[in-house]
Amino acid sequence: MKRFWIAAALTLCLLGGAAFKGAAAEDAWMLAVNVGKGDAILVGVEDTVFLVDTGYPYVRGKILTAMQYMGISRLTGVFITHTDKDHVGGLEWLSASEIPVDAWYASAKYMETSEKKHPLAVAARSRGTEPQWLEAGDSVPIGTAALSVLAPIEMATDKDDNNSLVLMLDTSEGRILLTGDIEIPAEEILIDSGADLKCDVLKVANHADNDTTSEEFVQAARPKAAVISTSSEEKPGTPSGKVIRRLQKIQAAVACTQDAGLGVLVRLSKGEPTVEMLDMKPKEWHVQIETIEREDDRIVLSNKGTEAVNLSEWYLYSGRGDEMYVFPEVVIEPGATLTIGTLSTKGQADLVWQDKKVIHQKKDDMLFLYDVYGFCVSRMNNGL
Repeated sequence: MKRFWIAAALTLCLLGGAAFKGAAAEDAWMLAVNVGKGDAILVGVEDTVFLVDTGYPYVRGKILTAMQYMGISRLTGVFITHTDKDHVGGLEWLSASEIPVDAWYASAKYMETSEKKHPLAVAARSRGTEPQWLEAGDSVPIGTAALSVLAPIEMATDKDDNNSLVLMLDTSEGRILLTGDIEIPAEEILIDSGADLKCDVLKVANHADNDTTSEEFVQAARPKAAVISTSSEEKPGTPSGKVIRRLQKIQAAVACTQDAGLGVLVRLSKGEPTVEMLDMKPKEWHVQIETIEREDDRIVLSNKGTEAVNLSEWYLYSGRGDEMYVFPEVVIEPGATLTIGTLSTKGQADLVWQDKKVIHQKKDDMLFLYDVYGFCVSRMNNGL
């Protein structure tokens, strides 16, 4: 796989010509990437940067663009709060990439999987390292700051949401509380534990659904800024009006990722958060999925525009099979077509997707084409 930072020049165009804004060495910051209904949160303090959750697999381009924007080429750590697909989905492509990752962390308590098959364990071991399991009372060194694990305190057997890691980053510039997808039962356990939840910035839990962020929790945390990561289209009812009103009642500045093209950036300085909505508009492309040849497992792209398009780091995603193909350095000329075959294809193909039976033969399947920035450019059903 090619290095992800090749898209720098084009990213400048998407961001309206803005220069990349790497964090100042003394600042603490959090960037909640707009990954739809999911979490992918970059957090930095001094020269240390870690990623909390990885969204669905197909938000790859959004995360890489956010890293590029912040000038990040290395991750000190990757933290997985819990095993829901909208939090762990990106682990496979991330572990297969050339991005250096120093350590891999996950909640020590989880349901419906074994330690061997846990997505974080698979990712870490593919890099030749062992996963690190965290629970309440643990801490992780993050530069000169303290990263404390407040939860999980006890094993939840109802929902894995309630086994989420809850992390408090305590820096000289202020405190950031990251809550995964905990719901009210886990909040109650956390409050009863006597943990200090007071923070300057809160990553609101569970996409601000109405089963989280209770009045008691808001009063215990009393953030000055609260960030919600969700998509009302993907998860109707979020963000909950009740949750927003509770946060506004304490005069917290509330921002939602779906209102920002790239995401919500919060910088902390002397205990005061500054919230910035990072804009990113999708570029108009004329490349599309022309046909899906289900029986021969082939996808044909076409360029209906008047300019050649470099497809490097674009990707195809199979909704049914949850598989991804990342394009190498390849250009599709105006008026031309490009055929992508698989290991099951018997006919001719320009490129080979190193997988078998990508297109489902018996059930409805949708193929998506994403550009380098993670925007869906084209989609097509397999005809069933």
